[in-house]
Amino acid sequence: MRSSTRTWLTVIFLIALAGCNSALETGYVPRLLGASDAVRRAYYAPPFTPEAHAAQVERQQEFEQRRPSPNY
Repeated sequence: MRSSTRTWLTVIFLIALAGCNSALETGYVPRLLGASDAVRRAYYAPPFTPEAHAAQVERQQEFEQRRPSPNY
């Protein structure tokens, strides 16, 4: 009887877990605390404004700096 109870509890737990996801219903995306001024301004700017473009360029430059170079 204990094994069937344990089996049912496991099944219920897995079913409950399958219905969960980490996305919020409102679509809110958490922002990084260490974001630069340009990136913070881009959070609230429409996607095709100069502020959004500046943030995208800044992110790309930061990514390129972190990328390992083939000369190493």
